[in-house]
Amino acid sequence: MKVGTLATQLVLCVKRADSLDRAITLMEEHGFHHLPVIEGGHVVGMVSDRDLLLAVGWQLESQRRLSNGSRDFAGPRTVSQVMSKPVTCLSPDEDLHTAARTMIDRNISALPLVMNGALVGIVTKIGLLRSLCETEPHLVHVDRLADPVSKHMRHSVYTVGPNDPLHAASKLMHDKHVRHLPVVTEDFLIGMVSDRDIRQACGRELIEDERADAHGKLYASSARVMDVMAHRVQTIAATAAIEEAARKMLHAEIGALPVVSGERLVGIITHTDVLRIIAESPV
Repeated sequence: MKVGTLATQLVLCVKRADSLDRAITLMEEHGFHHLPVIEGGHVVGMVSDRDLLLAVGWQLESQRRLSNGSRDFAGPRTVSQVMSKPVTCLSPDEDLHTAARTMIDRNISALPLVMNGALVGIVTKIGLLRSLCETEPHLVHVDRLADPVSKHMRHSVYTVGPNDPLHAASKLMHDKHVRHLPVVTEDFLIGMVSDRDIRQACGRELIEDERADAHGKLYASSARVMDVMAHRVQTIAATAAIEEAARKMLHAEIGALPVVSGERLVGIITHTDVLRIIAESPV
């Protein structure tokens, strides 16, 4: 199946000089997580919700004033200051397996589709997962959807405790290259924290630190994992099928599922693990 058939055809874009307020507003109004940055008809960058969360904690300029009535703002203000570049693009004629491999190799979640130099669509990790769940199996050529989750999950799971400092969770994610951490206490799963949760908290703390500095004060954070974690956790059994895991992640709009056996945490399955199945399936 060509990736162009799975792409979002209506693509909202921003320019380098656009405000972060505009990018945040577009994402909120349309439910998008990625916006191509266009100049002169060409894709020159990408801005994601993760970029905005880390840069400004998803706060608009009106929330980032250094003081009442001030014209000075904490944090960056334009798309050019936070966008990622250069941008990896694909042709809409490539197959979904190539798109999946590219996302895994480049550690990215969205690919602009370009034809004759012009942007014609965008395909995302969520779009590829949806193709598994909503497209006829013989069209996507993925033959391992019935595999048990245990065959593809990560068995070594990094975890944090609810009272751990947020900066410790952030460092663990960075060092171990993971985006989701189950929160456990006495071996019981009590929550989940994602890199989006941490990026938003860190972005807000950067703003508070800059605001305190403008007043000659020192900002000391006391944020803990419990302050940002999700308390209602979706889980899946190790014996469940990969397709069920993909559907569950799509339905709940989450990027990972803790895998449990009874009440015991035995693994974790993520968008990327399912994406790898697409990438490794024969064309």
